[in-house]
Amino acid sequence: MKRYTAFFIIAFFAFAAGSLMAQGLTFSGLLDSRVLGNIGAGTGPDFSLGVETWANIRAQAKLREYAAIYSAVNLMAASGSIASAAEAMTALNPGIIPATAFVGGENYIAALELERLYFRVQGEILQLDAGLLRLPFGYSLAWGPSDFLNPRSPLLPDARPRGVLGASFAAYPLGDLKLLTFASAPRDPLSVEGEGFILGLGGENHWDKASVQGFYAFETPGGPYPLGRHRGGLSVKADLELGFVAEALYTWNPEAEESLKGLAAALGFDYSLVDGKLYLLAEYLYSGETSSTAENLRLTNRHYLSASALYSLNEYARLGLSCTAGLEDLSFSPVLSAEYEPFQGMTLNFSVRVPLDRELFSAGDPGELGPERTASSTLLTAKARLRF
Repeated sequence: MKRYTAFFIIAFFAFAAGSLMAQGLTFSGLLDSRVLGNIGAGTGPDFSLGVETWANIRAQAKLREYAAIYSAVNLMAASGSIASAAEAMTALNPGIIPATAFVGGENYIAALELERLYFRVQGEILQLDAGLLRLPFGYSLAWGPSDFLNPRSPLLPDARPRGVLGASFAAYPLGDLKLLTFASAPRDPLSVEGEGFILGLGGENHWDKASVQGFYAFETPGGPYPLGRHRGGLSVKADLELGFVAEALYTWNPEAEESLKGLAAALGFDYSLVDGKLYLLAEYLYSGETSSTAENLRLTNRHYLSASALYSLNEYARLGLSCTAGLEDLSFSPVLSAEYEPFQGMTLNFSVRVPLDRELFSAGDPGELGPERTASSTLLTAKARLRF
């Protein structure tokens, strides 16, 4: 493992050194330090404690006026339950937390991950991006069913969407009209025969009060999909008195019977009131059995709701209440949070999550988001974030 860590450190600093000769080199990033305490449930320990320091460091180098290079690395040092969870998830599924490197110290494990590394060449109406980058789709604010290449979940609001090794070529022929072609490498990085590549095209347009985006993607045959897979997505948003969002992605396996199993769809709104001090968000998700959200987020039910409210007490302090609910099994994951900015660039956050389900009140089986399935009855988190 240590040799892989050394390799990525050398590669990153070699890239940074080379970029020093470019014009307009800039660095930015953020650093999180958090302590997590969990009162267990189900098969989890009665109590667990974890400590972590994590940083995302980004570099941007401009090459004249038409090109730029972007990079980002994640650095992590963890101990206790956070280190144990990272090791367990890596062992179970390297695609979730790739084992770039874990190095053990006397009271911590450390890891380094290359998160972004791509270039952009941009003209008046054309733009090419290629490398390790994010290819986002859809306007959804919570579930992101169309964002199948870079999945995200309201259960993990702080998680930075992962990148993919790919490319996109965009054209802006008329005003706010965007035409796009894109490609990404297979999910299995050891694939050598071309199976699992994703090729697609799409379009997007913006008006004063509305936007629409659509795309189609084909996944080349391989593995459990000898005829490949097809994906079609559509996302619409409208900014009226309320901000409305409707989004759907249908995944079709030619060998399977056509049904709603491949459909992931979201419908939601957001709204600000009390002179902008109170922000409300709610979004419903339908997640088919073989849909993008079931595959990427490992959801087992079909119907979900995510809702949140954020109230600004003043310029520096905010209170938040959010809840993700599984509507079929009536399981809930409510979170109460408080946030304070002692000075610009630093934020302190305290939160408590209390998973609930019908079994907790002796009225049914364990729910997907309940304490037994999540191995948690109360999760406390204290975090300090610094931006630079």
